[in-house]
Amino acid sequence: MQTARLNTLRFKACLFSLLLVVAMCLFFILLGNGSLQSLLAKNREHRHLNFQFQVSGLLQQSRQEMARLAELIALSPRGRISSRDELRKAMDRQWELLQQSWDLHSLKVYDAANKPVLSWGSPHSTLSPEQVSQVLLRGQPLELVHCEHSCVQSLSVPMRARGGDYVLQVDRPLVNQLRRFREMTGSDIGILSAVRKQAPEKAGGKYLDGWRREVLSLTSRERVLPLLKRVSGEVSGLSGLRRTKVYELDNRQFDIRTMSMDVDEQGAQFVFIEDVSGQVEHIDESVKLLLLFSILGALIFSAAVAGTLWRPIVRLRRLAEALPLLTNGRFDDARRLIRPVRKSLDKFDELDVLDNTGLMVCDQLEDMNDMVSRKTAQLEQIAMHDSLTGLDNRYSLLEQLEFYLELARHQPLSVPERGYLFFIDLDDFKQVNDTLGHQGGDELLGVIARRLLSVMRCGDIVARLGGDEFCVFVRNIKEPEAYRTLAEKLLNTVAQPVKIEGSLVTVTMSVGVVAVDETGETLEAILQKADMAMYHAKRHGKNKYQLYTPDLPTLSEQVKASAKHSIPDKGALTPLELVTSKPR
Repeated sequence: MQTARLNTLRFKACLFSLLLVVAMCLFFILLGNGSLQSLLAKNREHRHLNFQFQVSGLLQQSRQEMARLAELIALSPRGRISSRDELRKAMDRQWELLQQSWDLHSLKVYDAANKPVLSWGSPHSTLSPEQVSQVLLRGQPLELVHCEHSCVQSLSVPMRARGGDYVLQVDRPLVNQLRRFREMTGSDIGILSAVRKQAPEKAGGKYLDGWRREVLSLTSRERVLPLLKRVSGEVSGLSGLRRTKVYELDNRQFDIRTMSMDVDEQGAQFVFIEDVSGQVEHIDESVKLLLLFSILGALIFSAAVAGTLWRPIVRLRRLAEALPLLTNGRFDDARRLIRPVRKSLDKFDELDVLDNTGLMVCDQLEDMNDMVSRKTAQLEQIAMHDSLTGLDNRYSLLEQLEFYLELARHQPLSVPERGYLFFIDLDDFKQVNDTLGHQGGDELLGVIARRLLSVMRCGDIVARLGGDEFCVFVRNIKEPEAYRTLAEKLLNTVAQPVKIEGSLVTVTMSVGVVAVDETGETLEAILQKADMAMYHAKRHGKNKYQLYTPDLPTLSEQVKASAKHSIPDKGALTPLELVTSKPR
């Protein structure tokens, strides 16, 4: 009796619907979890950008305060810029008070000879002679950040005094800015030194072996420093910190990001440590809640399917048969299986929703399939054509030449027609770029491409190989001398003056011609022959064409050949002429 109940359609329908709904629930759970993770990542990225903005604002505010302080220090009681002697007497009396009030690290004065003549506070982080000269010559403040044993923000200001020009350098530690950042954002921040070649002798447990950097400053040191040590041991280099990963310590999750102080990635870095435990816990609770609702929905749906029995089973079977058709692109067959539900939306049950969803998925997949087909066609167009002129590119030309040769190899008998490859190189095209600029040169290349196309028949190939090199491939020419007519027509058409940016340009070209009629030839051999013939035409006067013959000298022989060698003149055109005067 128990076995018979297991074989009933009701049980099978319940089991099948339950499995189906569980699969769908898992999909939506993964989708929801992915969305929450994406939101968390976006929030973290936004927070990181906000941290960078806050740090930049704090540094800018500190710079403005240091600039105001430098002006107050340099001004004498009479309202003018103090001389170095006056500044020394004033600072000897007020340095300790000024240091405590403004939290200064050091104060230095440099003369025009680039020497620090006066100094109060720490002797470190001095300016180089080049930097002193730069400040005096430009008359502009110079802001630097020095990070050795500690990080100091330095502002050097030029002072024009009657006793001689000098540079006033005010140094201020970044500890207060880090503390203010902690108060404003609630996140911890630290400063890592530049990459060390070896560990300092007196690092005091602040050196991170994995990153070869020393922790110069850090808020919440007791809590955060163990985390940095652990992460530096797991991740090799700051570049290994993944933005999508959180790091755990004492059952708390932390997000660690860095910010360079300058363009050098090996230099000092700000490090931001944010506790994201609350956000991670919120995601876990949301996923658990989504799982709970999914299980509850699966049970209710299974009970509904079991109550309706036959018709729902048939509909589910049709839906199950239709889904594989979508992967094969048989959308019309899938629509015939998934029948549209002719009810109002307020009367839809779960199976109606499934049928309606299946039709929507079918429509969307069909649209996506059409879009992929269009994009594939566009990519093929881009891959086979030159982006500037719209002609075939080198890859397309070689592919069609290879097809032509392969077809010729399979011909049972020789045919009277033959193909010709015209290798074209513009004469002295560099003059056009030098005179009209690259934009004018590109415009001229587009005109030449259109002129070459105007000469060719439908089915002939015009390709741009790159730069000022073109190729024309003509199939099925019966007359042996027909290539001459075509070559002269190409020369005459291209040599017509062109108006580019208000200037008339006359450009010529050298053409190498090779007959493509030997079935044993390779693509490399054909292109080499065409190149040899073109070079021969260019070496002997330009604005010419030359048919390749076996007795034609090779490229190396042509370079060594005497300048007395020439090709008979066709008398059709003059050599290249570049006219840049304005047309009347």
